Amino acid sequence: MRHLTQRAKREQLANVFAVQSAPDDARLPEKVDLALLVDTYHHIDDRSRYFAKLKGALAPHGRVAIVDFTMDSEIGPPPRARISPEQVKRELARAGYTLADEHVFLPNQYFLVFTPNL
Repeated sequence: MRHLTQRAKREQLANVFAVQSAPDDARLPEKVDLALLVDTYHHIDDRSRYFAKLKGALAPHGRVAIVDFTMDSEIGPPPRARISPEQVKRELARAGYTLADEHVFLPNQYFLVFTPNL
């Protein structure tokens, strides 16, 4: 949080701000174009509910991006704490999202981008 806040200030990125979310609430102070979750998906308990609620915090055409460790990555949390990209896709679909993009350029992580269903 501190690093991102300092970097945004240093680089004069007034539209970038870090928010420390709770496991049951994103705590976003205003609507956002992009909610980015990096290596934290497995910490959210009731993910379908969390992401259904998050839709209300997205601006029109807002997106949710999830970056997390692959199941076979040699780094990251213990394998038992990891969640497959297929499970993420299923859970986000249940919460009312559509997979918009899937990037494969990261060596140890998957990168999924979702849009809310209208």
